[in-house]
Amino acid sequence: MFETSFKRFYKDFYNNKSYNYMAKKEILTAILIAFILNAIWEILHYRLYFDLSGIPKYPHLLLATFTDAAIIAGIFLLISMKNKNISWIKKPNKIDYLITIVLGILIAIAIESRALIIGRWAYRPTMPTISGIGLSPLLQLAVTGTLSLLIVRFISTQQH
Repeated sequence: MFETSFKRFYKDFYNNKSYNYMAKKEILTAILIAFILNAIWEILHYRLYFDLSGIPKYPHLLLATFTDAAIIAGIFLLISMKNKNISWIKKPNKIDYLITIVLGILIAIAIESRALIIGRWAYRPTMPTISGIGLSPLLQLAVTGTLSLLIVRFISTQQH
């Protein structure tokens, strides 16, 4: 069922006139903004971790930033499927924000739990934690996803 919904959404996204150029542009803008916000977040919060991955600092930060932006893009795709269009990005409703926040936190819990278990990283003593999960990564996707929506909404209202 999900696969059918996804195929239908994908087909409609490229062929249906209801998904106009501006909505596509705005969703891509939101993903770009999410990338920038996550790059800033990753750089500012890197000092809260012991990086045990063996990946040099800047390639690791870039990889983390791309991953964060891809996760947020996935959340926005799910919201687009729920709303049956991508025009929601111009005026997200409370449910859209709530989905962004809840999924962001749930995904962060999954990522952090796994990374800590396999020893990809550890927290420095300066990292505040909640139930063993770092506060910074716990909030990151929810905050940067929500800020991306707010910025796109602001830009959208300024253009009209």
